[in-house]
Amino acid sequence: MTAGPAYDLNDLLLNPPYSIPNDEKNQLLLPIVRTQLTGAIKNNHHLANLFSKLDLSPDDIRRLEDVPAIPVQMFKYFDLKTCSEDRIEKVLRSSGTTTGVTSRVPLSKNTIINQIKALKSILKDHLGGRRRIFLVIDHEGINDPTLEFSARTAGVRGLSIYAKKIFYLMREENGELVLNLPIIEEVLSQYQDEEVYVFGFTYIVWSTFYKQIQEKNIRFTFKDVKVFHSGGWKKLKAEQVSKEYFSDEIAGVFGTERENILDFYGMAEQTGIIFVDCECGNKHVPNFAQVIIRDPYTLKPCSHNEVGMIEVLSVLSDSYYSQAILTEDLGYTIGIDDCPCGRKGVYFRFQSRIEKVEVRGCGDTFRE
Repeated sequence: MTAGPAYDLNDLLLNPPYSIPNDEKNQLLLPIVRTQLTGAIKNNHHLANLFSKLDLSPDDIRRLEDVPAIPVQMFKYFDLKTCSEDRIEKVLRSSGTTTGVTSRVPLSKNTIINQIKALKSILKDHLGGRRRIFLVIDHEGINDPTLEFSARTAGVRGLSIYAKKIFYLMREENGELVLNLPIIEEVLSQYQDEEVYVFGFTYIVWSTFYKQIQEKNIRFTFKDVKVFHSGGWKKLKAEQVSKEYFSDEIAGVFGTERENILDFYGMAEQTGIIFVDCECGNKHVPNFAQVIIRDPYTLKPCSHNEVGMIEVLSVLSDSYYSQAILTEDLGYTIGIDDCPCGRKGVYFRFQSRIEKVEVRGCGDTFRE
């Protein structure tokens, strides 16, 4: 990737993640994106085809809204690598829970470093930068190096950045997740006065951990606790569990307030960027990313409070096309730069997964 922008990615990563007003940020991101797209086209013939058929050059892009967005399902069917194969350190795969087909996300060393810096910056904003006891609502076996590097594994490893000690509150027994009672008893007896943070996938937290902890009537009372969770709302919706009810019940388990139960939106294809609830319940966009809500039928940007498809733009990757990804999720923006929590930039809310997604045409555009 050639250098070019006067304000590079490292500058963005060094600043507090929600410190730059939105218009200013867009102006900073645009030249970085143009440079990255030039490299992407050079190294990937699918992307070269896309830009050629759009008769578009990166230098012609004047707004982030005009960056061609790739439907996220393209990661399942096309190689979106934008660097040479020898620079790929590992390949992240999405869970593929809906179709059984997993996304393939190639990661270079530089991309991984950027993702770690970004995630560390975001978590610092919520945890204060102090190392804490880290409780994982999952089993330790997900770290098995012989298994596929999944989004679930990436989530646990990513959020362990501020861990001074890690405890896995579940264990696997005959293929099922059950409470890891010896570990839970150790945590209860030795770490109740500690600052703690917790992470688990939303559906696992609810369907296994919460139900079993209720049966055992176990409660935690930490000095300070933040509970991060993500993913699985589609399944919880089927069980008619609202976000508010989920937060209140999990807050009860950990002896804290609803505001400390932090849902975040993220995706394997944009690892390093998570959109965490602020104390007002809004998800904020960090300096090194942007979110655009698009009308599902016209793909034009939506107005505030108008529900549309969530597009995520990121400048963290030099190894795959992360610059504009159209997700299979619906959401809506609330405002820009004026959330009562004080964070700058766009803030939004996730609404739901799209029930059935089929973005036509892009696959043909990618092909020769």
